Amino acid sequence: MKETKIEITNEKLDELISKTNDKFVKYLINDLKMKLNNSDCKYSYLDLEFYRIKKIIEREANRNQLDGFNKKDFRNISYELIVKSRTGKKRKLLFNGETLLSKISSEIQGEFDLEPMHLYEFEIGGHKFGPECDEWQEIFDSLDSFKFGAAISAANIGKGDKFKFLYDFGDRIRFIIEIGDILRLEKNKNDK
Repeated sequence: MKETKIEITNEKLDELISKTNDKFVKYLINDLKMKLNNSDCKYSYLDLEFYRIKKIIEREANRNQLDGFNKKDFRNISYELIVKSRTGKKRKLLFNGETLLSKISSEIQGEFDLEPMHLYEFEIGGHKFGPECDEWQEIFDSLDSFKFGAAISAANIGKGDKFKFLYDFGDRIRFIIEIGDILRLEKNKNDK
């Protein structure tokens, strides 16, 4: 989707500042304000900076929305996942809803004999999750310390739905993961 060109003004930048709580993003916006007022700066460079900041703020808003889902309890739900590689190799895995995405990534890496040293991302219902790295705020909506049940709930997907797992941003090893089944476990009487 191509963004429509927006005229960058101090007012637009003030509007962006009001949408973030991140100190670094506020620094980027103030730096862009100084560049905007400097007539030596090329506008195409300013446009790139503006859209970068805008994207970071959109990711921050997504993180804030996702945080509410991650606070819910998913220990009485299990998910059967059918993980398929592009080569046709398939594995069935079973995870509790409280399982972190980082653990699911590790299990997939083990099942498909992948080296555990590369970046990866889950794309679940339009939200991207991955490990912390230098640019994580620009790449991911949330980190992989997110509960699987919360990610599924936030994406509003269920049995039969699919999502993506990308391993190694260089080799781009892609997987399609289908939710084969959702098992609701009986609550223990001691659970609240």
